Order: sequence, then C-alpha cells, then structure tokens
Amino acid sequence: MSGQNDFLDAIKRTVARLRRARTEGEPSTFWQLGQIGVLGWIIVTPALVGLFGGRWLDRHFAMGIFWTAALLVVGIALGFWSAWRWMHAP
Repeated sequence: MSGQNDFLDAIKRTVARLRRARTEGEPSTFWQLGQIGVLGWIIVTPALVGLFGGRWLDRHFAMGIFWTAALLVVGIALGFWSAWRWMHAP
C-alpha cells in the first residue's frame, strides 16, 4: 500500500508542477544561471571548508596530508549530497 501512496503522491506533485509552470511561465535565463551558480557553491563550499580545516589540522599536528585528504573527501561527499537534496526538494 505504501508504494501505491508514494506513486500517487509523485503524480500529484508532477501535476502541481505542470500547473504552476503553465500559470507562471518559464523562468528567465538569469534566474536559471543563478540556480546553477547556487548549485556550484553548494558543492564547493563544504569542499573548501574541509580543505582548509584539514590543512590547519595537518599543520597543527604535523601529520603531512592525512587530515587534508580525509576532510576534503568528506567535504566533497557532503557537497554532492547537499546538491542532490537541493535538486530533489519538493
């Protein structure tokens, strides 16, 4: 039953999105470019925070690039997860 309800909810969301597109029209090119920019920053910001945090920890504890590599990977993964969530928000 749950799968059927999920399917019906997805159809309702699609119909609502199509109705909204008919009444509001297409977004402008500048709005779309702005959305692409936001998406880029959603991915880049956590990666940069991980990079700079890892560099600070590596310098503080003299560990080479151990923390830099680990926190950069975590930041990139968090950035892509956040971007995926943002793109699939209802």
